[in-house]
Amino acid sequence: MDDAAFSQLLLGEEDLEESFYGEEPSAAYDPVFVSGDASGRTIVDLTNMLTHGTHPETTHHASALFTNIVGSVVFHHVAQFGDGACRQVYQELLDAVRDCSHYRMGLNDGVQLDITKVAVEPIELGDGGFLVRWLSTVDHFRIETAWVIVPTDGILSFINTRIPEASEIHRLARIAIDRVVDLTGTS
Repeated sequence: MDDAAFSQLLLGEEDLEESFYGEEPSAAYDPVFVSGDASGRTIVDLTNMLTHGTHPETTHHASALFTNIVGSVVFHHVAQFGDGACRQVYQELLDAVRDCSHYRMGLNDGVQLDITKVAVEPIELGDGGFLVRWLSTVDHFRIETAWVIVPTDGILSFINTRIPEASEIHRLARIAIDRVVDLTGTS
């Protein structure tokens, strides 16, 4: 599979129910860990590794970022790994999310966010996955975010949303995982 075929796994504007527009995904890159425990640092390190495709077993990776005028965001990342690394990266991320209650990170525009975990729940997609809800605060603003992370046949899908409608993360995750299943022929 080449990179162009792999990027077809990404969510597109046509998959989004609201009016979103695509942006250069590097706008979501390179948060830095500011404070918190080791699990928070691991989360920041792993998400940076996923977005850059820097894990030594990464064979393909692609990202898409969508925003709208009311501040909703959808960031979708997919990475394919060789040699069983997908399950290992997934487990490291799940362990870090389970262990983490809060951390502070800085974005590439200098804004610092306090991130508090609200809930973690399993999600029945792909080879099993999880959904985590976060509450981010900066000054007096409160931002609710949800992530779905699912391994499917050596491909890790990471969907990060800031959308008011909670059911939308499930819908987007189903679309994303169905694309991986269609590509890989798994069920």
